[in-house]
Amino acid sequence: MKIGKAANMMPNSGAVYVTASNLPTGIIYKNKALLSSQNYWHKFIVCNAASTSRNDILDAIMEQVYPMDLIPVSFWRDNHGANFLARNCEHAIEKLCKDNLVVANPKTNKKFQLNLVLKFATTKEFTIDIKKNILVVLTKRFNTLTKVLNLVKFHEEQDLLEYCPLSQPKIMFFVLHLAKSLFPHPEVYLLQNNGIKILNPLESLLTQVPYIKSIDLRYNNISNIDNLHYLNIFKLTELYLDGNPFCEKLSVDEYVKLITNTVKGLRKLDGQLLKLDNLPVAKRNYFCNFQVAPLVNQFLEHFYHVYDSNNREGLKELYHKDAMLSLNSTYYPNQVTSISARIHTYSQISRNLQKLANFSMMHNNLYLGNQQIANILLNLPATQHDPYSFTVDVMSYTNSSIILSISGVFKECIDGISTDERIYGFFRTFVIEIINRDGLCYIVNDQIHVYNALSWQVRDSFKYKQPLIETPSVPQNPEERKHVLKAIKLITNMNTQWCIKYLEECDYDLKNTLIRFVELFNQEKIPDHVFEQPKNGV
Repeated sequence: MKIGKAANMMPNSGAVYVTASNLPTGIIYKNKALLSSQNYWHKFIVCNAASTSRNDILDAIMEQVYPMDLIPVSFWRDNHGANFLARNCEHAIEKLCKDNLVVANPKTNKKFQLNLVLKFATTKEFTIDIKKNILVVLTKRFNTLTKVLNLVKFHEEQDLLEYCPLSQPKIMFFVLHLAKSLFPHPEVYLLQNNGIKILNPLESLLTQVPYIKSIDLRYNNISNIDNLHYLNIFKLTELYLDGNPFCEKLSVDEYVKLITNTVKGLRKLDGQLLKLDNLPVAKRNYFCNFQVAPLVNQFLEHFYHVYDSNNREGLKELYHKDAMLSLNSTYYPNQVTSISARIHTYSQISRNLQKLANFSMMHNNLYLGNQQIANILLNLPATQHDPYSFTVDVMSYTNSSIILSISGVFKECIDGISTDERIYGFFRTFVIEIINRDGLCYIVNDQIHVYNALSWQVRDSFKYKQPLIETPSVPQNPEERKHVLKAIKLITNMNTQWCIKYLEECDYDLKNTLIRFVELFNQEKIPDHVFEQPKNGV
């Protein structure tokens, strides 16, 4: 097709003009034969759309007629507005007419007003072949070395002459079918950010099932869980689905169970290992709720900074006035630390119930109150902890409390200098009371277990300088992303679509997203319509 051909055409002599004013006359039903015929092109005229991009106009119309089929071609502008042609779209036209040819514009408060020209041209008078153009784009987006076909935001591809949204099942099926003929053995399909709602077009890849190892469907609009059964046809080892609406309906455990029961043999889901040698994969750090990670990191960093300092007096302020502390110790033989270990320092205040000969003394080594606890900790040897060795599990988190366990390695210091002769392992459980939203909290229970470090711990410790714990800077699963999205919406007051936009630009890093938002807000580069309340209310 030559660019501008449709724009230069005159309407067919039998063309029928449809406007909001003549809809009440029954003009659509009188010309139903024109709508049902596959031999006619119909012209769509979108008024008051001068300042709106092609994709935004067509996205709005497609959203309004969904799930009816409508494939726009040959978009152009003239003095009457934005124009495009479509055929074989009877039900979509009927839906638009029921809405009085008015289409909501999600970008502004204004609405698009449509006019139609039925039978604008016949399929003989106007021909179009977008296959060649799509094949060129697909070739550009295929990596022959990695066998990855990148269809991310396919409709925004600059080299596409026509609007090809994969959110339209027919278009998605057509594009995947062309890709299949072009690349017989691709291993990875990237389908992120395409507004995909249903997955039945994936059936076009049936002949490629033995070769496809990974499909990425992140940040689409899949809301119906029943759609997932289309993934049954594949033998995938890796799958990405986070960022879809259905994810918000499920807890993390429910989500993982649903997907693994639907798609057998998965090793990775949303980038996280599910199994290793057919055994569940353990995570080094576990957070029952991603929102608590910054608070936990801040608490541990401050606690061990004070604990390893020359003055532990500040620890008193970290414990509740009615807090409890208990300690026990174990000596392990046949370790590289066994000869130099000095467990006696810890065992003399240990509350190991298994070693108590007289249970009437079980309360003697249970230390109560922040002053008594501070005195005990002050009398323990000076230490230097290895933050890289830390493993943290947050087992419980509510608005008022945190229960977390931390294990790792520390050295004792002699005259202020750490020594490799005395290296210990530890396991510690804190119960923390949260006082307010500003992060004020107190330790109400502290249980410590100390032992001479195991040989492998000595081998692997004190090699790197790292943050205290490896809290993920970005969310690791759909549940965590949901919390980050909720936080951004609460702070910025932007709608969901724009919150996701900025989060994606910053790889879901909460801090960088907020910095980006503040910069653009101060420059007044964020449109008013993206705020769910007036801008001055932010």
